[in-house]
Amino acid sequence: MGTLRRTAVRLCPQCVARSLSDVGPHGVCQMLEWSLVCIDRCDEHRCALITLPRAENSHATYDFVARVLAHRDDVLQAADHGVELPEIGFETYVRRRLRDGAAEDWLKELDLTLLHRGSLSLGAALCGVKVKRMQDLPETRTRELCQTGFQSLVEGPEAYREALSSLYDSGNAERPYYSADFGVHFRWLREVRNVPEIEVLASIARAHVFARYPTRPGKKIFDRLPPEQVWLTIDQARKRLGFGAVFLKKLLGHLDGVSEEKALKRTDVHVDEISKVRTFWDGLINLKGAAGLLGLMPSQVKGLQNRGVLQTIRVTSTLRYLSRVEVTNLIDQVQRLPEVLPGRSVAPLNVFCREKGIPLAQVVDLWRRRGLEGQICRGDGVGLRAIEVDWDAICPRNTVKLSRDITLPEAARYLKINVAAIRHLRDQAILSEIRKLNTDTNHQKHYITKASIKAFERSFVTLGQMAEKQKVAPIHLARKLDVQGIAPIPCGGALVRVYSRKELDLDGCKVTVGEDL
Repeated sequence: MGTLRRTAVRLCPQCVARSLSDVGPHGVCQMLEWSLVCIDRCDEHRCALITLPRAENSHATYDFVARVLAHRDDVLQAADHGVELPEIGFETYVRRRLRDGAAEDWLKELDLTLLHRGSLSLGAALCGVKVKRMQDLPETRTRELCQTGFQSLVEGPEAYREALSSLYDSGNAERPYYSADFGVHFRWLREVRNVPEIEVLASIARAHVFARYPTRPGKKIFDRLPPEQVWLTIDQARKRLGFGAVFLKKLLGHLDGVSEEKALKRTDVHVDEISKVRTFWDGLINLKGAAGLLGLMPSQVKGLQNRGVLQTIRVTSTLRYLSRVEVTNLIDQVQRLPEVLPGRSVAPLNVFCREKGIPLAQVVDLWRRRGLEGQICRGDGVGLRAIEVDWDAICPRNTVKLSRDITLPEAARYLKINVAAIRHLRDQAILSEIRKLNTDTNHQKHYITKASIKAFERSFVTLGQMAEKQKVAPIHLARKLDVQGIAPIPCGGALVRVYSRKELDLDGCKVTVGEDL
């Protein structure tokens, strides 16, 4: 695939036929552009050039007129049935260079052979033609491929960079390799890497490889060593950071804000991302670490996250992380609280929450929203345990609302009965239980359905509910019911203080039956 066809006669059949008709054999001449490998079309007649059969001896090929006269009938027939070809910019550029010399552009150092093969190989790569040698490219697509590649070269270095970037983006391998993405264009660049004029293209291709692909230290790319390693494989990056490969991909996906599916497809890490990942990871703290700093249990820290007091950072689907800065800022706010509340009776935060049945996260959230101004101070303890709350602080009591399915402990508080009794009622199918997946732990949690509780309240009442209504101690009311011979409902041999509304002696027990029971 040189510049000229030396052992074949190519010509425009219409040009030669006109010369034979107008002047005769002595008027036949050969145009230089017909012998160029990269030109397949006559600029005047817009028809395809033809190649005459080879002579028995190579020296006979140089007698152009003799070869034309030997195949005169073939030439005239081709002139009558010529195939028109569309004009392409590459052939126009070559003709202009042939007639006027190289233009003052960035391709002027490339001879016609380099320009042709560079355009053809780049066009084949851009069009997705997978061959190992340029000789294997389909002849029917040569002009199309050449024009595609030339268009990305003639518009300047930036267009060539964009073409190489499109090859990178279109690669469908699990891990990108520049040799596979470049295709036959890579093999051509490697073949001519020692030609000084090719450096105008090789320098751009080399810089693209260094910037986009992982390279092994000490491995030359188009006869040059990389100045420094820019891209790392996932395996190299995880060894530097001490993470697992999958976790590192998910962490990078979280930082980039992409889906987990897309994050798991990553195969390379830029060196600048290493410090970014390390800084982000150092700024995180897990539930156990945050609980230790705050003096709480992990479940209480989750409560703070659920209320938005602390931000939840999820790298994977199950693990929760927090910002270390947020946690320390919360502790600093505790340290800035006044040490005493003059004339107030205060209690430690955990005691206050336990005695009043108020979730700790609710109190902390109320404090953060300035709902406890002048009712909170700093005592002794670690983290949030140092908070002391005015005993008379206005905080809503923790009443369970039947707005959804509730857990067994919540059902026990709602029905004023213990959890063991709830289980007995469940086992006797008086209450219905369902299971739901806890996304934090991937374990199933048990819930009593809202519908079964409402059905229970229509037919039954618990000892605790009656005692609360009458404002008496449950034990005294239980004795009174036993004396009057009012027995609890049967519950599989277990003693469960649940009574049928129909069997209650309302006058004797002084129980007012209503919708609140």
